[in-house]
Amino acid sequence: MAAASESSLTRRRALLAVPLVAYFLLFLGYPVLHALRLALTDGVTGDFPSTVNLRTLSGDSLFWRAALNNLIVPVASVALELVLGLALALLLSERLPVRRLWRTLAVVPFALPEIVYLTVMRYVLAPRGYANAALLAAGAPAVDWLLPGHVTTLLVVVVVDAWHVTPVVFLMLLAALAAMPTGIHEAASLDGARSWDRFRRVTLPLLRPALYAAALLRGLDAVRIFAAPLVLAGVEGLPVLSTYAFHQWSDYGDDGAAAAAAVVLALVSVALATPLLARRQ
Repeated sequence: MAAASESSLTRRRALLAVPLVAYFLLFLGYPVLHALRLALTDGVTGDFPSTVNLRTLSGDSLFWRAALNNLIVPVASVALELVLGLALALLLSERLPVRRLWRTLAVVPFALPEIVYLTVMRYVLAPRGYANAALLAAGAPAVDWLLPGHVTTLLVVVVVDAWHVTPVVFLMLLAALAAMPTGIHEAASLDGARSWDRFRRVTLPLLRPALYAAALLRGLDAVRIFAAPLVLAGVEGLPVLSTYAFHQWSDYGDDGAAAAAAVVLALVSVALATPLLARRQ
């Protein structure tokens, strides 16, 4: 009787999983397989498998710029987000006047739709924008913030992207701080530990799981960065793999090269996520 009941329960669980499995097969499995087929198909002769699309990428200097930027921008952006998010979480976890107001203001950038936020930032950083107006008013020379291919453009995209999504990291770390037992810090204070020692030896080790989770979540998202470099710098101003794939598809109509770039982006995502997942184990 017990065995029959267990079997019935297993069947019901399997049925409940069917919609999720179907969803992944339809919206993840099929697009991935289709992209792989396009990437390994010669668009002229129809030969499969073929490495012609991969050879196209390897001979394109714009692709190598995009691949390099796709490593620099996410790593720099996520590192900045972790530092700023941790600083905000530590500051706004204290009993400050009107603390709720400061917490609300801290998440405002993320509340803005991305395209609206980036359009505003483009106006701010335009040659005659607010940033240069402030510099000129202070007696400093204007800066070409979004000069295509310049290191300043890279720094601007990193900062703008980090500022938009730092609230996500901030909220994750603030929740982790709120869940910490206060008795540990009180005991450390009674033992004579200074603020820096309490942070280094108590707070930071307890925050490590939340920091790894934030780094993994934001890292996977940052690797797929698309809107910020496209809106601020254009396809060739600061290429990344996602905008390069879009460029191949929309401007050249080369579905194979676009799919090959997308496959490379997926492999980069896996390569960057694997060390974090292994560390979490």
